Amino acid sequence: MIKVRDLNKSFGRKRVLRGINIDVNDGETLVIIGSSGTGKSVLLKNIVGLVTPDSGSIMIDGAEITSSSADELQEIRKKLGYVFQEAALFDSLTVEENVAFGLRMLTKLNEEEIAKRVTQCLNMVGLENVELLKPSELSGGMKKRAGLARAIAYQPKYIFYDEPTTGLDPIMSDVISDLIIRLRERLQVTSIVVTHDMKSAYKIADRIIMLYKGEVIFTGTPKETRNTDNPIVKQFIEGSGVGPIEIDRTFGLE
Repeated sequence: MIKVRDLNKSFGRKRVLRGINIDVNDGETLVIIGSSGTGKSVLLKNIVGLVTPDSGSIMIDGAEITSSSADELQEIRKKLGYVFQEAALFDSLTVEENVAFGLRMLTKLNEEEIAKRVTQCLNMVGLENVELLKPSELSGGMKKRAGLARAIAYQPKYIFYDEPTTGLDPIMSDVISDLIIRLRERLQVTSIVVTHDMKSAYKIADRIIMLYKGEVIFTGTPKETRNTDNPIVKQFIEGSGVGPIEIDRTFGLE
């Protein structure tokens, strides 16, 4: 499992994470919600070792990643798949080359084995006969699925999703949500999902936590989230401009 304890991170004078404590249990899907700028993506990047915290502890399957050497961190990362918000595909590479990138960097598979794995992963996410296409030839939903295929290619134990439905129409958003569920069931992975999409959050989550001003202010099931009396959570999930969440209402007009 993943354990985060007293995690703090600042960028310059801006304190982004303020003593975060969370547990992620094996096999569950934990969804992280919260307004823009509350530290959701920063939390993900700290957990996978892309950002170094100022203080605190991050344990993945008993290994403390904040004090791991580069070689130790590389071994831990083999358990982790990361789906970036904008897919983050390499424009100059084909879909096949994008999905195979981690396999060529992190495994000893030969080219025949890599090609077979790439095709399997693309099929899992509903993409067929796209291996030779470039990212510019894909729709937004196809790019998201290609990014997911890359994330699962080296069979990680944990998958991290950063806004997987952002920029997609409601139908494709639901397709991606269903895909997250199917991959969890088929691959037995543990998932952490950052999202603003409450329809998706309710559908895929076992638990939902909310960050506000860099702190965890709520933890609950989807049902508990829907029925919460917490005014901050309630305002966010209802998408209301009226409530305790601080909003800049000047819009550059003052």
